[in-house]
Amino acid sequence: MEDLFKGPGPEGEECDLQIFIFPHLKEFMTVDLRHGDPIVNLLHTQDIFTDRFYAAVEHEFSIIARRETNSPFSHLINLPLRMEEIIRDISMSFILDTLGIDPDDEESVPSVVVFVVSGGALAVHSERLIDNLNSLIGSEMLKSHGNNWENVLSRLVSQENEALNQINRDELSEAFGGDSHDYFTLWENRN
Repeated sequence: MEDLFKGPGPEGEECDLQIFIFPHLKEFMTVDLRHGDPIVNLLHTQDIFTDRFYAAVEHEFSIIARRETNSPFSHLINLPLRMEEIIRDISMSFILDTLGIDPDDEESVPSVVVFVVSGGALAVHSERLIDNLNSLIGSEMLKSHGNNWENVLSRLVSQENEALNQINRDELSEAFGGDSHDYFTLWENRN
């Protein structure tokens, strides 16, 4: 499964499945390019992050956390990185399973690229993201099957932007209120 995250394929080779994740939203999009016409799906995190998902994460973490090692401190210090890998791998397996792809059948697992749509690049490049999706799928395909995927993507981009703006406002409010550990003042008069 880790091979899915090693970056783009050989030059000129297109990936089979693109996943657009919006970290602050409960929806994400996939574009399956394995077939003649691209298949676009809007998925919900509640369909991925089920009790079965969390049980799988807990099971894998328990195995790694309890692993015998000659360097126990180093092993424990590296647990956050291993936890990230576990969550990423299990998440990908559950996403593939939701799309009807058997993650255990190496022959059927497509090449995957994951776009995490967030941060400063989102604000600057949101129109470019939609243009790229248009060119990838074709504007007619984006409007097919009763869904205007361009509008769906625009809505997700807009909602992600708003979520980030709200987080920034909350962090600033905490900073001015003195409740944040991320900001400090050089001099403070508490009288």
